[in-house]
Amino acid sequence: MFEVIQCWSGCIFKFVFTEKSAYIKLVFERTCTNMSPLRFDTQQVNTDQIPLCFHLQQEKPKLIDPLDYETVISELGDELKEDPLRDLLLFPNHDFTLICNHVQLNLLPLLQACKYYNSDLNVVQFKYDDYGEIQHRLQQPLVCGTFLGHTFIITVVAMTLSLMQYLNLFSSVQSFKRRYFQLTQLTDNSYIMNFYKDEKISKEPKGCIFLDSCTGVVQVDFLPDLMNVSFNRTLFNHPQVLRSPRTEHSSVENAAVRPFEEKLGRRFMITCRSLSLMLQGCINESETGPVTNIEPFFVSLALLDVREGRKVSADFHVDLNHEAVRQMLGSCCNGTGVPATGHWLSFPKQAIFSVTNPHTDIVMVARVEKVLMGNIACGTEPYIKNTDSSKTVQKILKSNKQFCSKLGKYRMPFAWSVRSVFKDNHGALDRESRFSPLFKQESNKISTDDLIKQYLPSVCVIHVPILLPFCPLLPFYFSTLPGDCNSVFSVRSDCVTSSCVPVKPFEELSKHQPTVEVEEFVQDTTKFTQPHRVYRNHIYVYPKHLKYDSQKSFAKARNLSVYVEFRSSDEEVAKPLKCIYGKPGGPVLTTAACSTVLHHSQNPDFYDEVKIELPTQLHEKHHLLFSFYHVTCDINAKTNAKRREALETPVGYSWLPLLKEGRLSSQEFSVPISCNLSPGYLGNEGRQIYLKWVDGGKAIFKVSTNVVSTVYTQVKPSPGFLQALLALFMLVLVHIVAKCHEDNLDHYLHSYIKFSWFFFELIVKSMAQHLLDSDKVKLPRPQRFPSSYLSRVETLVETVSEHIFWKNKDLAEETRCANLAVAAFVKRCFTLMDRGFTFKLISNYINMITSTDSKVLCERKFEFLREVCNHEHYIPLSLPLPSARIAGKSLSLSVPEYNLTGEFCRKHFLTGLLLRELGLALQDEQDLRHLALATLKTLMAKHSLDARYATKEKQARIASLYLPLYGLILDNMPRFFLRDVFPIYFTSSDQVRVKRKEEIIPSFATGNQADSRGSLISVDSNPSNSDRNIEKMDGCEKFARPQSLIGYGSRCDKLDQAETRSLLMCFLHIMKTISEGKKLHGNIQDGDNLSPTDIEANLSTEVALTVLDVLELFVHHHKKQLLLDEGQNVLMKKVLDTYLLFFQINQSTATLRHIFAGLRLFVQKFPSAFFQGKADLCGCLCYEILKCCNHRSSSTQTEAAALLYFFMRKNFEFTKGKSIVRSHLQVIKAVSQLIADAGIGGSRFQQSLAIINNFANGDAPLKNTPFPAEVKDLTKRIRTVLMATAQMKEHEKDPEMLVDLQYSLANSYASTPELRCTWLESMAKVHVRNGDLSEAAMCYIHISALIAESLKRRASFSMGWAAFMCISPNVKEEGAMKEDTGTQDTPYTEDTLVEQLELCVDYLWKSERYELIADINKPVIAVFEKRRDFKRLSELYYDIHRSYLKVTEVVNSEKRLFGRYYRVAFYGQGFFEEEESKEFIYKEPKLTGLSEISQRLLKLYSDKFGADNVKMIQDSNKVNPKDLDPKFAYIQVTYVVPYFNEKEQQDKRTDFERHHNINRFVFETPFTLSGKKHGDVEEQCKRRTILTSKYFFPYLKKRIQVVEQQSTEMNPIEVAIDEMSRKVSELNQLCNMEEVDMIRLQLKLQGSVSVKVNAGPMAYARAFLEEKNAKKYPDNQVKLLKEIFRQFAEACGQALDVNERLIKEDQLEYQEEMRAHYRDMLTELSGIMNEQVSLFPLENSDLTELEVRSALTHSALVHFDDSFYIFSVEYRCTSN
Repeated sequence: MFEVIQCWSGCIFKFVFTEKSAYIKLVFERTCTNMSPLRFDTQQVNTDQIPLCFHLQQEKPKLIDPLDYETVISELGDELKEDPLRDLLLFPNHDFTLICNHVQLNLLPLLQACKYYNSDLNVVQFKYDDYGEIQHRLQQPLVCGTFLGHTFIITVVAMTLSLMQYLNLFSSVQSFKRRYFQLTQLTDNSYIMNFYKDEKISKEPKGCIFLDSCTGVVQVDFLPDLMNVSFNRTLFNHPQVLRSPRTEHSSVENAAVRPFEEKLGRRFMITCRSLSLMLQGCINESETGPVTNIEPFFVSLALLDVREGRKVSADFHVDLNHEAVRQMLGSCCNGTGVPATGHWLSFPKQAIFSVTNPHTDIVMVARVEKVLMGNIACGTEPYIKNTDSSKTVQKILKSNKQFCSKLGKYRMPFAWSVRSVFKDNHGALDRESRFSPLFKQESNKISTDDLIKQYLPSVCVIHVPILLPFCPLLPFYFSTLPGDCNSVFSVRSDCVTSSCVPVKPFEELSKHQPTVEVEEFVQDTTKFTQPHRVYRNHIYVYPKHLKYDSQKSFAKARNLSVYVEFRSSDEEVAKPLKCIYGKPGGPVLTTAACSTVLHHSQNPDFYDEVKIELPTQLHEKHHLLFSFYHVTCDINAKTNAKRREALETPVGYSWLPLLKEGRLSSQEFSVPISCNLSPGYLGNEGRQIYLKWVDGGKAIFKVSTNVVSTVYTQVKPSPGFLQALLALFMLVLVHIVAKCHEDNLDHYLHSYIKFSWFFFELIVKSMAQHLLDSDKVKLPRPQRFPSSYLSRVETLVETVSEHIFWKNKDLAEETRCANLAVAAFVKRCFTLMDRGFTFKLISNYINMITSTDSKVLCERKFEFLREVCNHEHYIPLSLPLPSARIAGKSLSLSVPEYNLTGEFCRKHFLTGLLLRELGLALQDEQDLRHLALATLKTLMAKHSLDARYATKEKQARIASLYLPLYGLILDNMPRFFLRDVFPIYFTSSDQVRVKRKEEIIPSFATGNQADSRGSLISVDSNPSNSDRNIEKMDGCEKFARPQSLIGYGSRCDKLDQAETRSLLMCFLHIMKTISEGKKLHGNIQDGDNLSPTDIEANLSTEVALTVLDVLELFVHHHKKQLLLDEGQNVLMKKVLDTYLLFFQINQSTATLRHIFAGLRLFVQKFPSAFFQGKADLCGCLCYEILKCCNHRSSSTQTEAAALLYFFMRKNFEFTKGKSIVRSHLQVIKAVSQLIADAGIGGSRFQQSLAIINNFANGDAPLKNTPFPAEVKDLTKRIRTVLMATAQMKEHEKDPEMLVDLQYSLANSYASTPELRCTWLESMAKVHVRNGDLSEAAMCYIHISALIAESLKRRASFSMGWAAFMCISPNVKEEGAMKEDTGTQDTPYTEDTLVEQLELCVDYLWKSERYELIADINKPVIAVFEKRRDFKRLSELYYDIHRSYLKVTEVVNSEKRLFGRYYRVAFYGQGFFEEEESKEFIYKEPKLTGLSEISQRLLKLYSDKFGADNVKMIQDSNKVNPKDLDPKFAYIQVTYVVPYFNEKEQQDKRTDFERHHNINRFVFETPFTLSGKKHGDVEEQCKRRTILTSKYFFPYLKKRIQVVEQQSTEMNPIEVAIDEMSRKVSELNQLCNMEEVDMIRLQLKLQGSVSVKVNAGPMAYARAFLEEKNAKKYPDNQVKLLKEIFRQFAEACGQALDVNERLIKEDQLEYQEEMRAHYRDMLTELSGIMNEQVSLFPLENSDLTELEVRSALTHSALVHFDDSFYIFSVEYRCTSN
């Protein structure tokens, strides 16, 4: 047993361990004021299952005790005030104030009740708060100067800029043009931003910016500031450059604190003018009055959200009837039976609507109602018929008057209309839209839900219901209120609220029309919820549906009307309350509302809205009462008086109590209906009531409610709410804050003081107001607040911090927000309290979290630190003074500090703390390192952009605070990622020497720049010095330097590129800033006109030349190591990479001259590294030299050309005058690559090639050697590649021409396998991109044959190109490889061949050519058998097995579509040039039709030559180019099919064989001897043309030129023989399929046996076999045709038998009909042939094979349909 005592946060715990158990004992409990003591239960734990693990942890860093800031400032007061940079050292006076905002409310009736709301709002404003955020930017004019000394050429042709480079590019120019940018995410999750000259982004971009990542697209306004930033500000010019995903955070103080502003949403006003329909007349009998509508109409307007499927506003009712029309209603003008009143609000026509969430799917719907007159169809019929005769109008008017006088208070639906409201999602009103035509209201789709679901979407897609042709339609006009849509508008003098309460005192009412604010139904989500500032207390009632078809209680219940009343009692004497809002023409409030009536509907739907003003005190007896009436619509005068009087018959009652569990609710209810209404029907008092229920008490009435009240809650109340509110006030605040943050409503908490009295912001505001009110702000900070208060603040921060510490896993988001809140509070304490005390708060918090804690806690620590360091006076808090001055020592001892010591951290607390945590984070995992570096970069960027510290002296003083970063960099130097910074990056075996700080810094600190070549990193050439300069421990480099405050052992893993760059650039910024500050006091004379640009140029050149000198010195001393393995070693590559790095970073022309000279010397010393062994080094050097041949500087071009010539000359000398194969090949490869990378090929590059040729021609020692000719040949080939590439660019949209160009280039490199393979791969990629997978497979097969042939000639493999002849005869091309050139420099091996063949197999699978997979694998089998690789052999044979299974599955299934073939001929010398009068066979994919390829070619060449210059030849006849107009380009397209002779017919049996290795094709052209294209069968002839292509399909190309053409002609009887033979062949083929296609079989049968007079098979029989006609033709042909008809009869009979087996019962009648046709055909055929034609086997034929052959002039028959669509079937006719 043993014990461990642990103390944590004031609590002492004892851990007791025994052999079998462990328990925790709480020894001491710490208590806090107003807090319960911490308690832990002692628990026994079985330790058998708990492994005890002890981890060795890094030493915890020492705690930092911050200095007493106020004491130090007081002691140094006079000295600091005299400092010229005192702005950096002292806080400004009065940096916060109190602003009083006067609030005025416009709700006059509520002024007394809302007196509290009218009180002044006090806002604490911190004057310098903007400087605490990175968004505060520096504005500084562009620094210009005279350029001296060095010239730099920046090439931006087809180059990709990084975002940083692009921003720096902006800062170096003074004029700007508008550009359009498009951001696109790539497949690797990176981004590319293309920029264009204009808005047509479909064109080629002018350039692009490559982005490693994109954290968000935000609208910024800093571009003008960015334009003015000095060119020499590189890293820290712009805060967005420094932003990374981990630096994104939401500070609790980001939003400015403002008084509460009500968000009114988008408000607009509508004015209803008139509603005029087609039927017009004079209402008065004297016909002296105005012409108006002949009946009254009533309009209601509402906003609907089609997207959300809901109402957005309440209804606005408007009466647009003429006064004469209103008088037709008598005393029932308002629809409730209440006489009309004449008050000001009787007939409102103006309304204000409000929409909180505007978007394009919000529409305004106008419903039109009329007086009940029967069903809707009858009511709308006169308007649909558009009858406008005066007699008809008078008749309808008379009827209308009768209905209005009797049924004037009842309404029926009539029509509806709709119009859009917003034209975008930002609330812009669509002022151009108008209301749609009136749509007839359908009685079965009457509800609002039906309207949204059925009609409104259909209106948007033009499909509309029945239109009523009214003209004009609904002329409602939109007008908007003045003022911004999101600001408080100027209150109208005629406006009432939705409760009909005037907004402000009215003037004379006669001067203004009333305007009503329509209630908005805000979406029930907290996103759109706002605090209420206007009194509302309404409930909206919506009767939905009544199901009365199954009731038996009432005899008549059809024309059903619902009356809605609001009652406060269920007693018999109870009366309805007058609280229901009336309709136009009636009082503002009434006692009942009546629904519309659907004629003869027992299950009516309703859409009515009843608006009720709720009383301020509701009780359980308040309820809605629904009364149902049957309305008699019969107004016939003959009906007796008693019956006429009973217009309404009660048919039921229902009720709905409003309060349920003490609250109102917005929901849909289903309630039963009672036949009677007994007193006490609510049943609340327990007395017995007698109710008879309709339909057995089923809930047959649906009604919904919508409560809009600022008085009654819809949330279930808690018992004793007020008491709980008082007792748990803080908990309520917690809930409010959490809820608002959850729904992104933090601005409420920031903006309105009523909702911001919580936690830290409440404390901060109270402290600030206390200091100002009590005038204690003038006191010294230690005297502002008592020590007891400071203790409470410290306890509060500590308590919340501990909560963050312990709850970060369970409440991740909550603790993150709490962490930021604590940081914001502590940051603000700097402004109000003792700053030394605030330092203590920060120290306590930071020391609570160590690197051994979780990653999340460490992230919280940096978020806290970042927020605190963003204080607007961070610089004075960090005391940018030498530590010695702070300690009060002599100024002469003030030297910069480069170590992060405890003393530095104590005296420069915030900066020291940040650097210490950065150092600790660098020893942690990557995410934390990135976060720490981002925090440092953001803070340094903020300093450089702070307008208060714009001078260089101030910037230098600030930068000196960060000098200890140098020590951190030295600590982590071995971990730097230097691969992209320097080509010589460090490994564990590299020997690195870093100068000690003592050697470097003093010269810098004193301004001594004599040692300009000093470097932090160099390569030590003396291995013996390694022990002195380096100390290795566990493979990780250690630097001999004083130990910093960070007591952690250095990690050995590498920092990534971003981390390395961030550290180095931060340090360079420090050095540069301090240097600039010192230069102001240096020895630069006033007359010296060197600009910063000149200084940078000289410095750049000096650095480059220094590195070049060191490099050449290194090469001189390590020549022996560089020559190992004939130069093929790692060190050689590193040295060359360093040379080439000069070309990859922009250099001055002077520097480049020295680099070219150095490279000439290097090539002279080490030729074997370039001209033998691997060609990598040679290729890299050629690439960079050729890039310089395109340089803008003529001197650099000449130097590059001279170096390239020297390089080729050394190659020639190295091979002892044989050839320059190595340099030739690598130069061509480099050119091909540069075409894509750098866009070479212009005049500058051509000039460089000319210089090279001139050098070769003038080189006297080599004049009589092959060298000049080889150089000339090389430059010629380069120009060929450039020319072909230019042509490729021109024809990039023409896939056939593009492949042809690549094909010609590939053929030009027959002697260089590597280059030929390069272009064959390019062709394959084009094919894959276009979906031509067979051609892509052939490209890879040719590459494989080329590699195999290369290996065979080097005796490395037994098989050459001939092994691939079984796959394609075309591979014979690969046997033309020349022996004397490129083969000897080809790096191919057996593994290369195997990889290539595996690629071939992959594309053969994709192209469905499974039959070739076994053959293509034979060379692979040979390789694996040679290696005894039996595992790979087994896998290979399994793949072959799978391929044959696939062949078995698809052979002859016609499921594979190998493509179609077309003959394409081009005519027009002025257009097609080399292609003119040539014919090609085009292979098109799958089922490409003739029209499709014709349209493709027409569009392609129309784009090239112009649409008016291209014509298609619409037939397949022979074309004489002389007959064509030379002004046009002609294209002829003909469908062709593969052609096979008799032997091929027998050999090529499968679909694959008929589409593989084919080069002959056939098409047919119809003609007659009379010259017409088509004629009767007796005169119809056709011409068969056989074409032979140069190569076999499939090939490397999709199109192959035709090299041979043969044509034969057929007479009419031969055409008949061909046609009938085809039909026989097709029928036999269909019958003999394994799976018969019944549909195709029936179609063929129908076309064969149906007897037609002038068409079909019988037309041929009549024309050639009738006795009178047969004599005209040779007997052998007639006999053959007869024989074919016998076969045809047999085939038809067999097809009928097959069809009979396949059909079902529903087709038996069809089968019998077909058999009847068949019998008729046989009967007619027997009469024609004078013999009994019946079914008999083919063996009985009396035709010999010789007779058959003599009768046919062709060995294969094909069928022609017309010039555009030719269908063929291969056919053989044999006779036994």
